[in-house]
Amino acid sequence: MRLNSLKSLGVFSSLGFLFVAGIMSADARDLGMKPLLRQQSIQISQNNLGPVSGQWRLAIEVTAHTDLSVSTQPNYSMVTSLQQSGIELSGRILNVNPNACSDAEILGKVEGNRVTWTMYYTGTCCQGGMMKFEGEMVSPGRIEGTLVPAGSSPQNCTLWSGNVVATQGHYYNK
Repeated sequence: MRLNSLKSLGVFSSLGFLFVAGIMSADARDLGMKPLLRQQSIQISQNNLGPVSGQWRLAIEVTAHTDLSVSTQPNYSMVTSLQQSGIELSGRILNVNPNACSDAEILGKVEGNRVTWTMYYTGTCCQGGMMKFEGEMVSPGRIEGTLVPAGSSPQNCTLWSGNVVATQGHYYNK
């Protein structure tokens, strides 16, 4: 009887193996199931930063000054470094031309195509002054908007309003 048990066990084991092997080799359609759609792989890397992360050159066409005695309205160029994490935006000014204040912390948000930030001037130039940017990402690598004074202008500081076109690129290494 013991021999028959071992034979039975062997037959069932063989049948089990064939059943499992058949399932493993069967196509999903053979089992009456729909095959899974092929998914594209996603690479997690530093390249998956928000679309606003990077260096931006701000071409600023000045439209008004806070100090009415200023007769000329020069245009400015700034290079900023921005970092987007989720909807939060932070950054700093890397370079300015011709004589705009450069020591500023940038804090803002990116919500859909809408981009907003405030520049908080921290250096000796316009310390305590603030400028508010409101714009829209009109294409990858291009933001258009306005930059205006926020709050009162500190003493001995001329802030201005302007139309801004920001373009993303590699402008400045520091």
